Amino acid sequence: MSEVKDVLQERQWLRYSFMLLGMFISSIGVNGFLRPAHLLSGGVTGIATSINFLTNVNVGLLTFILNIPIFVLGFMYLEREFCILSLLNMVILSLMLGFTQEIGNIIPLDDVLLQSVFGGILSGIGVGMCIKSKSSQGGTDIIAAILKIKKNIEMKDTGLVINAVVVLVSSLIFGLQIALYTLIGLYFNATMMDIVKDMMNSQKSVMIISQENEKIAEEIMDTIVRGVTFLNAEGAYTRENKKMIYTVVSSSEIPKIKKIAFKHDSKAFISVNDVAEVKGRGFKAKDL
Repeated sequence: MSEVKDVLQERQWLRYSFMLLGMFISSIGVNGFLRPAHLLSGGVTGIATSINFLTNVNVGLLTFILNIPIFVLGFMYLEREFCILSLLNMVILSLMLGFTQEIGNIIPLDDVLLQSVFGGILSGIGVGMCIKSKSSQGGTDIIAAILKIKKNIEMKDTGLVINAVVVLVSSLIFGLQIALYTLIGLYFNATMMDIVKDMMNSQKSVMIISQENEKIAEEIMDTIVRGVTFLNAEGAYTRENKKMIYTVVSSSEIPKIKKIAFKHDSKAFISVNDVAEVKGRGFKAKDL
């Protein structure tokens, strides 16, 4: 069976470059769009900002203190390499945020809605690139990763809920209008993060009903080198017993499947469905 290769894991220099680029893109999203619009922060930074407003304790110090128990949990439940890289990324991202802090001055945009949307998109792309590289930017990403591993809760759902709660609580201090604009950005952040972390790793399940199921199955196994399963089926109208072909392939292999099926049977019935997760030989597991 053909194996799906993980290029980022095979080429470590590419993996680290991908992470650095992701953090740079996130810093552009924050400093180029979100910060100039004075939008609120979610996660650990948002909590630290609110505490700072009430107590005047340094935001950086508060962020560091709040991250300590989160990373302790991370080292308990996640891979050591993931946590070490996440810790390193958190430091590098802080440096990049400092390096790009004035970039908002060269982006001619003065529309809070557009700033929240595109700031959320860029920061989400950056987070997704780090997660795809099997690391994170620290903070609530660590909590989201733990819940994905232990409870199979999607990271985008965990991140969106935590950030939404933090922002809504912050709205009691900083105002509801700016909080609602921030929630728009958080939605696009979570959506883009989910898209990017799973890019190039999309699978589809395929079911084929045909009179030529043996020939189709044989060519799929020989040409595409994918496993095929026959499922016994019965036509509800004709009461005719049939064999249904079931297989799971990558999205890029769907055109080949269709070509093979219609080559042997122009009247073949093909159903293609999204697959949330596949684990097994020949497929990259979606751990996060």
